[in-house]
Amino acid sequence: MACGKNIRTKLIIGLSLMVLTSTSAAAQCVVGKDELLDPLKFNQGAYEIVHKDSGFTFPSVIAGFQRECEMTTDFTGNNFEIGYVKDIGGKTVDVKIAVIHLEDLTARDHYLIVKPDVMSHYSSASIISEGDYFVSGRPDLNSYQGIFDGEFENTPWHFSLTTIDYGYWDARLIASYPQEIDKLAQEGLMELITAFQWQTPVKADQEQEK
Repeated sequence: MACGKNIRTKLIIGLSLMVLTSTSAAAQCVVGKDELLDPLKFNQGAYEIVHKDSGFTFPSVIAGFQRECEMTTDFTGNNFEIGYVKDIGGKTVDVKIAVIHLEDLTARDHYLIVKPDVMSHYSSASIISEGDYFVSGRPDLNSYQGIFDGEFENTPWHFSLTTIDYGYWDARLIASYPQEIDKLAQEGLMELITAFQWQTPVKADQEQEK
């Protein structure tokens, strides 16, 4: 029991460090298909970015969102992030989607570790709601979501954090936008989640068996 607790603690510490460094100089954002860094590859025919180890695909445009860049925060294949943006009335909805490998952490565990870092980017941040999140049509997925209000550069802001446990792989989606476009932004985000919801990342050994 003690051994399991120690392993879990190490994983939580490791994830915390990953969150804190994900926007630092350690992260690299590379635009352009010819310069993709592992663990990503480019699917020429569909103009998609593919995560090699999980098979998760990221189209250049999806549900009206434009893929912003290709980003990797390490070179092991176990952690990467890709951004999407959408313009609504001259305001930007910014989305960051991360796929990472975690052991023995539920979607709620993942959420609680990342939440403080997400909230720290906004002044007067407050929780609007948080709890289990149901991904439409995917009762097999364990998910958790928090929705927040705050201020960014003296502008009322709305942001959210959604985590999903796929088993070997975990994912999170962080969305942020000015509060004045809340309704339209929420509609756009629902379309984005719906467009992605049927993807199921696989382990590398499962991919080889296909």
